[in-house]
Amino acid sequence: MFPLPLILLVLDSREDRDFLEALYREHYRLMYYQALKITHTPEAAQDAVSDAILALTQKIDLLRTLPRNKQAAYLVITVKHQALNLLGRKKREDVTWDGNLPETPDAARPEDGVMARAGVERIKRAILRLPPREKEIMLMRYFREMKDDEIAKELGVRPGTVRVHLTRARDHLAALLQGKEDAP
Repeated sequence: MFPLPLILLVLDSREDRDFLEALYREHYRLMYYQALKITHTPEAAQDAVSDAILALTQKIDLLRTLPRNKQAAYLVITVKHQALNLLGRKKREDVTWDGNLPETPDAARPEDGVMARAGVERIKRAILRLPPREKEIMLMRYFREMKDDEIAKELGVRPGTVRVHLTRARDHLAALLQGKEDAP
């Protein structure tokens, strides 16, 4: 199983998150394969897929209106453009490289490429600042990839309670990432 991009956590609407997550899960391999054909390295291909997901967050309304086959085509075109953009950035970086290695996390996972540019350390710090129950539930859902009913069973609560905590945790995380320091 491939990990979900962390960018999905900060989408405002649960419906948008679920919709984009479903598209991602359904088409990840296709997107990765298309990116790999262009970038020729697994790390760069994963970065291109993550960049594509980030770009697609702005096109959710359009994606909802497209038939399934056109959604897949749209995803492929987006990931190809992102892969080409990634190669262009890499070429520019290679030309201007000053000899220092960038301080970014290991980009072996798809979300790390996007989050490295968006501040993965900032997101980690924000998650750690969440209230204990919300932090625990987010880690179970997004890092251990547990379903709501599995989390509920492990914690001895109802699935609806898990969903409430996840919604609050996402809201708190978004507030922290937007620089609202007084966020819980």
